[in-house]
Amino acid sequence: MNIMNKVTLKGLLKNKTRTIVTIIGVILSTSMFTAVTTFISSLQNYIIDFTVAEEGSWHGSFYDIDEKEYLSLMDKEGLGDIALTRNMGYGMLEESINQYKPYLRMIAVDEKAFELLPIRLIEGRLPENNNEILVSDHIRSNGGVEYSIGDELFLELGDRVLDDGTIVTNQNAYIVGENEEIIESIEVKDSGTYKVVGISKRLSHEFEGYNEPGYSLITIMDKEDMEGGKFNAYAKVRNPKNTMKLVESLAKELGIEKYNFNSQLLRYMGISDNSGFNGVLYSLAAVLTALIMLGSISLIYNSFSISLSERVKQFGMLSSVGATAKQRRNSVFFEAVVIAGIGIPLGVLAGIAGIGTTLYLLRGQLSSFLPNDYSVTLSLSVSVGSVIIAVLIAITTILISASIPARRSKRISAMDAIRQTTDIKLTSKKVKTSRLTGKLFGLEGNIALKNLKRNRRRYRSTVLSLFISIVLFVSASSFGMYLKDSVENVYENTDYDLAFYNYQYSGKVRAEIDKGMYKDILALDEVLEGSIIKRMNANINIDKEDVGDIHYKNMVELGIVNDGEALNVEALINFVDHDTFIEYLGEIGLEEEEVNNKDIPSSIVIDKQHYYNYQQERYNNIKLLKDDSLNSFIMEYVDENNLNKELEVEIAAVAEEAPFGLDDYTYMNVLTVIADESLLDTSYIDLQDQWYTETLLISAENPVEAEEAIKKILMKDEDMFNTLGISNVAEQIQVSRNIITIINVFAYGFIVLISLITIANVFNTISTNVNLRRREFAMLKSVGMTNSSFNKMLNYECIFYGLKALLYGLPVSIGVTYLIYKSIENGVDMAFYLPSSSILISILSVFLVVFISMMYSMSKIRKENILDGLKKENL
Repeated sequence: MNIMNKVTLKGLLKNKTRTIVTIIGVILSTSMFTAVTTFISSLQNYIIDFTVAEEGSWHGSFYDIDEKEYLSLMDKEGLGDIALTRNMGYGMLEESINQYKPYLRMIAVDEKAFELLPIRLIEGRLPENNNEILVSDHIRSNGGVEYSIGDELFLELGDRVLDDGTIVTNQNAYIVGENEEIIESIEVKDSGTYKVVGISKRLSHEFEGYNEPGYSLITIMDKEDMEGGKFNAYAKVRNPKNTMKLVESLAKELGIEKYNFNSQLLRYMGISDNSGFNGVLYSLAAVLTALIMLGSISLIYNSFSISLSERVKQFGMLSSVGATAKQRRNSVFFEAVVIAGIGIPLGVLAGIAGIGTTLYLLRGQLSSFLPNDYSVTLSLSVSVGSVIIAVLIAITTILISASIPARRSKRISAMDAIRQTTDIKLTSKKVKTSRLTGKLFGLEGNIALKNLKRNRRRYRSTVLSLFISIVLFVSASSFGMYLKDSVENVYENTDYDLAFYNYQYSGKVRAEIDKGMYKDILALDEVLEGSIIKRMNANINIDKEDVGDIHYKNMVELGIVNDGEALNVEALINFVDHDTFIEYLGEIGLEEEEVNNKDIPSSIVIDKQHYYNYQQERYNNIKLLKDDSLNSFIMEYVDENNLNKELEVEIAAVAEEAPFGLDDYTYMNVLTVIADESLLDTSYIDLQDQWYTETLLISAENPVEAEEAIKKILMKDEDMFNTLGISNVAEQIQVSRNIITIINVFAYGFIVLISLITIANVFNTISTNVNLRRREFAMLKSVGMTNSSFNKMLNYECIFYGLKALLYGLPVSIGVTYLIYKSIENGVDMAFYLPSSSILISILSVFLVVFISMMYSMSKIRKENILDGLKKENL
């Protein structure tokens, strides 16, 4: 080791506080890079694993292919494993209590299907031949028929046909006549006895749609019977990035008309042809990386810059004995290498440990959301690539931070360095203060301001640290806030977990949900909240003058209306049970007398449309009405006799929030109208039997347990249960809820880490600057400045630091917030807003951190002897 490096090491050991703070800064920045990359890697693996469990691991699918096309696909180099499925026909489920799902549907699969398709075994084993079957637990939970392992089923399988002989096997919904009479049956083609060997979870929507009239049974495909049959093939692609191009080209080459992609899985793997989605992803990644690098560079740069200030005289003495400019520059870089060598490995370990601990603590919370049959957990996943990226970014950050002080060290002459005239260059004009300053702040304020002007470099470094701290904290808060809101905006979420549907069609009146039964359900320990909502559809014609300009323009472009004409709008009329409606009025600040008019139909309107615009490739959030000036509307509907009727409805209020069980948004060109169910006996009496669905909505701590408890109550009324469709909404949207939870943790964790970096930055800058001013403080005390005046001077300095930093920091923070907003707006239509609470916190925190840092630094030198202070030099 050469002499310059030895001197550098001794300098680091001598200034332990600054060295430790700098190393902590490197550890924090490296740990943050590592935590971000590791978190992304872990989150991606978790979502991919969950999606594979839900949708399967296949990438592309080909429908209605024959044996020849299947063999051609097997020969394609770009494809990997291929799973085959075949619809073997429908059989009757005589005991089904769900009248719209009266069938069993036999699906034959090959061995690869158990690897590629979402077949989740609950108990038992997988079938091994075409005489064994796997039954779905959905048959028990929704159809009311329970099979056990070992049971033998005799099934007569065939096609679904209408009374006129039309085959409707490929149609999802159960087909009934106008008066709900049965007009389809099974044309039997085969029969056999099958042994139940396992119970599985219901297949995903891809394989068993929500309107599918048959419960799935799975058996093994007999390859000898493939000739003449039609199959669906689900393939893995060797290079998933080529999935869309490869599947489309193969379908075109082989003449396959129907094909699809596992879009959700591909999107989470980072493969998407959606430019809006990609724009949001890449722009947010750039903003995130820039914020972390800005905080890291500011902290580490200040450390090296201050180090240079401390070592100026040392450099001068070394230059006078022959040290070259290159050696001085290399000395700074050597210091950077030493600090990096200690800080980066510790930072990588700290980042992995920190995110690992966070994910471990979060795992239990996520597991409580999942049904018992899920084995997917959010766990630490460290990829070599993510660690290498974090290390490279950290090294780049340190080199950038050290390069500016290193270049400056080359320009310092030996004489200037020994005399220490580079940091402070004064003229009387530069330190002159106004009379107003003296009147406002007194002598102490004047001296404080002169001190700041006298050493502009140190003053600027402190203000810069505070400025960057404000920008980083507000920007990090904005980033987390916009990220969280955009994810909640995109992913459908609900405030209820279970839904029970009671339908009526063509004016045929159904029995309503029994209110006594509803009260029994609400009394269950597993149930938190509930509501009953009756819904009907109507049409409204709204004049162009009352329609929002953006919405009207979109409707003209889509050809829904001709420019100048009144716009026909769909209205979702929701009659909410009286207790829930009254509670809702309290939430939005209205009294019942203001809304419920028994003589005139009155309602509350929610005007918010949320939908994906395929032309713009982004989510739109648009108001349909121009303003709140529309006081009433005429709804048009068809009554039970197929006669067109009209009803004028008064708008009592336009609200932003919806009652429990209703979304606060609708899709394109739809208004949500809310009324009290009790008004069906008075002002809405003409609509008493016009509802097409009555829904019981429940929120529960444990949806799975609550579902079982509620079924026991519903089963007491077989006729009612027969007309109810059960839907575990919590299970269906679990991925969305998990992602929102994870994003919230990530957002707050990001803010905390950024805050630690900024606090370390400010503390490092102020404490070192105070230490460098020990001689200056001793001189002030030597001429008679009292402790009280001395403290006042320091307090004024803190105030001046904070005010100057806020003057520059807040406008820049708002600018960065706007950039984050524009990044999010690439994919989601959102209003621009500022993180007002974070701005207020940053204002208070600036002064708090400055005062604490100053007090801590002064406590180290307050008891120092004046003569020792006057002799102090920065070596």
